[in-house]
Amino acid sequence: MSQAEQIEDGALRPAVRAYLVIRDAILSGELASGTHLREETLASMTGTSRTPVRDALGRLVAEGLAVEENRSRYVADFSPSEIMVMFDLRARLEGYAARLAASRITAPELDELARLIAEIDALDMAGGRDATDEFLVLNDAFHGCILQATRSTQLRMMIRPVMSAPVALLKRHIMAQSIGIRASNDQHREIHRALASGNPDWAEAAVKAHVISTKPFRKAPADD
Repeated sequence: MSQAEQIEDGALRPAVRAYLVIRDAILSGELASGTHLREETLASMTGTSRTPVRDALGRLVAEGLAVEENRSRYVADFSPSEIMVMFDLRARLEGYAARLAASRITAPELDELARLIAEIDALDMAGGRDATDEFLVLNDAFHGCILQATRSTQLRMMIRPVMSAPVALLKRHIMAQSIGIRASNDQHREIHRALASGNPDWAEAAVKAHVISTKPFRKAPADD
């Protein structure tokens, strides 16, 4: 049963159901930036009570998809300028993570990166959005594996809020840029080679270039 089907028939725990429904509404733009996330309204929307909604909102705040101000929660700012900041932060922080990982990554972790690269290569490019969604899951796992290899709790705590907001999904709604799966995976291969070589300068440069190359550009103004 797919996640969407589980949500539909209520198979998921209420807190998980509330989290997924609210998260999807934020990413789809149904809940726009700055929207006041009222517990009563969200309980009705998710088909749960206020307690699961409260738990879900805490998770969304921790992930950076929502912000808390004066004990109220609002959808975070996903304006083009803020997304640019997120990409710049990712490039710097993930580049440093790769530098650390180059001297700490294990053989099984390198094997896992290679496996993820192979899975991305095997994606059906004619699969449209399904292929993109599968890529995003595998891509997150790839970057998460590098972060794990740093063996740094502090760095993971700093990067998680920046990485958890799925910027590639946000580009669908805010930016005029498709997701280049093949090009991205070629860059994954270079990152893998750099980490396998144990060269921290190469690893950092490869990850920075990878993140910066996917930085979105603003949509062109519509013709009058």
